[in-house]
Amino acid sequence: MSALALQSGYVRVTEHGKLLEVTLDRADKLNALSGEMYRDISRAVDHYRNRDDLTALLLDAEGRAFTAGNDIGDFLNADPESRKDGKQSPAMDLVHRLIELDKPVIAAVHGNATGIGTTLLLHCDLVIAADSARFYTAFINLGLVPEAGSSLILPALLGRQNANRLLLAGDTLTADEAERMGLVAYRCGDDELRDKALELGAKLAAKPPQALQYTKQLTRHGADAIREQIKKESVLFAERMFSDETRAIFDKFLNKK
Repeated sequence: MSALALQSGYVRVTEHGKLLEVTLDRADKLNALSGEMYRDISRAVDHYRNRDDLTALLLDAEGRAFTAGNDIGDFLNADPESRKDGKQSPAMDLVHRLIELDKPVIAAVHGNATGIGTTLLLHCDLVIAADSARFYTAFINLGLVPEAGSSLILPALLGRQNANRLLLAGDTLTADEAERMGLVAYRCGDDELRDKALELGAKLAAKPPQALQYTKQLTRHGADAIREQIKKESVLFAERMFSDETRAIFDKFLNKK
């Protein structure tokens, strides 16, 4: 049985029988994701993959929001060499782990799911959203481009017009809209979310594990195309992230208070 050592202090894991719960716990910053938090979630995914006795994973969050997305301070302080020639960020390393994972992943979303808080859901198998959930990709307003393969997956999943509401217009989708469009599988009241998510996780964890893995393999299509799209996005994302225009937006965002 492999050990799990987390480093950020803002991600915690809890085992519920065969279910591994991974919780974002940086509530005072609306669970804005730092590089070390991404690495911790990746460590938890690796731990889950390597544990034969764990058959379902639940990703959820404390506080008022699922996540405010990537920590803008991390973007502003990033080393250009770390993203040169399309090098993958810790966020995209996590996404690639989810793409390759043959075990099911559930996400329970409440409050704002901003940026990668929305695009990460595209790599989860079942999403349960509280009525308060709001989905907003944020990239266009920060001078950035889509990531996590969202420029490929969202038009296929939601249709081009709905995808462009998120990616071009920068609209926010309500939980009702997200459910109708197929971005989420289930909806419930905020006070029910964790119980419903744990119930769903236990339901999956009780299924025959090999059948779960084979079913996920059979229903997962286009992984190679998604990986290639992530490469294209990463090059343009890095170009935009280090542009004068976008860095001015980051600086204004961080100093608006």
